Amino acid sequence: MLLKPLSPVYASDLCLNTIKSYAHDLRLFVQAVPADLTIVTPEQIQTFLTSDEHHSAATRRRRYSTLCTFYHWLLRHDVVDANPMDRLDPIEQESREPRPLSPEAVTKILQAIPASNLRDRTLFTLLYETGIRVGEALSLLATDVDLSTDDEKIRVFGKGQRERTVMLTAAPESVRLLRRHLKQSHITSGSVFRGDPRYRGSPLPLEYSVAHYAWQKYCQKAEIQATIHQLRHSRASQP
Repeated sequence: MLLKPLSPVYASDLCLNTIKSYAHDLRLFVQAVPADLTIVTPEQIQTFLTSDEHHSAATRRRRYSTLCTFYHWLLRHDVVDANPMDRLDPIEQESREPRPLSPEAVTKILQAIPASNLRDRTLFTLLYETGIRVGEALSLLATDVDLSTDDEKIRVFGKGQRERTVMLTAAPESVRLLRRHLKQSHITSGSVFRGDPRYRGSPLPLEYSVAHYAWQKYCQKAEIQATIHQLRHSRASQP
């Protein structure tokens, strides 16, 4: 069976590397199975997908996705009567935890934050010491912060607005910085992490893009490549 090329309109919507990978996978597939695609069995497809143990999980997932799309095309054009892909289990995405940063790397990045920018130092220290999500930290309100001696804690709202309490017992630097930040900023209500009023900053919560830009700026200054998500996963991974 001859495979028709992608139409120019459809091809224009795909990046060149995707088209090349798609074509490469299909060439290998038609070489590995019977020429008559109507008699190809799910077992033969499974063998094709798993025959080379040297292929990465990402490659196997891509090939599975390619064949799913291909067989949908064959069905739509009445080339086959059934979709054998429906009888195969999908190749699941492997979950990977972000690689944690070393304490030395975190210290170097935090030290790259100017002493005058107490807000950013407080934000990133809180993420590091507690491991809360960036969105949870940015939506933190002054009324969610309880800095009572020996009972310091914050209330955060996670996915689905599920509320939970995070104790700050193991986050002494965050407690110290929160006290200083709230006092110097005269914040008694509203967002804890907001725009700087000296630069016409909004009292609304900081946007993620602003925090991300600031983090990358400090990483560049410290000459360390790292993401915010690596930061929040670092403390809990330490022995």
